[in-house]
Amino acid sequence: MKNSFGLQGGVQLGCRRNGDGVPYLSSQRFSPPVHLSKPYFDEETHSLLINLSCPTAGLLAGDRMVCDIEVSDQASMVVTTPGATRSHFMRSGIARVEQRLAVRDGSFLEFNPGALILQKATNLEQTTEVDVDEDAEILFVEKILPGRIAHGESFVFQKFSNRLRIKRDKQLALLESFVLEPDNESVMPWKHSFPTPYYGCFYALSPKLADLLPCRERIHEMSSPKLLAGASSIHRRAGWVVKVLAGDPYSYKRAMKEIRKLLHADMGRAPTDFRRY
Repeated sequence: MKNSFGLQGGVQLGCRRNGDGVPYLSSQRFSPPVHLSKPYFDEETHSLLINLSCPTAGLLAGDRMVCDIEVSDQASMVVTTPGATRSHFMRSGIARVEQRLAVRDGSFLEFNPGALILQKATNLEQTTEVDVDEDAEILFVEKILPGRIAHGESFVFQKFSNRLRIKRDKQLALLESFVLEPDNESVMPWKHSFPTPYYGCFYALSPKLADLLPCRERIHEMSSPKLLAGASSIHRRAGWVVKVLAGDPYSYKRAMKEIRKLLHADMGRAPTDFRRY
């Protein structure tokens, strides 16, 4: 049954550099449930920090959110959110999130939103298209929680579908797709690792990472009885994927923070401090 009351909104951002080499928003458009706060220029990292917020409760049946971002002209931009995104209870219907990220002309984009929380009975479909020029860089981060874990809620959502396509210099470098349905065996690898897992993934594409990820061994050494971490290369020497699965929030947050710092260092960058915003 289709829900005709869903919100159809999102955000479109374009980032370039001005005559002084400072990044700025060359185009911007947003509509509910997304709100765009005032951009902040971080002088230390020379990046434009963008904070996307959602004043509504989160995603509901019938909602469709589109995020379209393009960075060009050797600009540097970091996009984050002030908190998690909740996908709520749905009696019927589905919510959809569409993300399109393009990085051109030697530019850099870090797309690092808060965690996606799959609450009870939710049904969410997410698709992400990433298109990166040969001389450009991106650090794309995903965080997924299978419920309101603090409330004892885990793997009681209906269905979560996640599809990611990454192109490097117009050629397909990575196609990743998975569907989680607690009523079948699709969630068993997560459940067997930890009853209440915290999932995180980094996709780092950069010419500097074509042959080697210097921090790879340090990432593998993070694995413990409470956390699994590993890194693997992306096709066409495009970059690396780093995945984390943790059994508690403390190990998870510590590992995600450390890996972000390590990846920035391997890309020859300093991470922008979100708390400055």
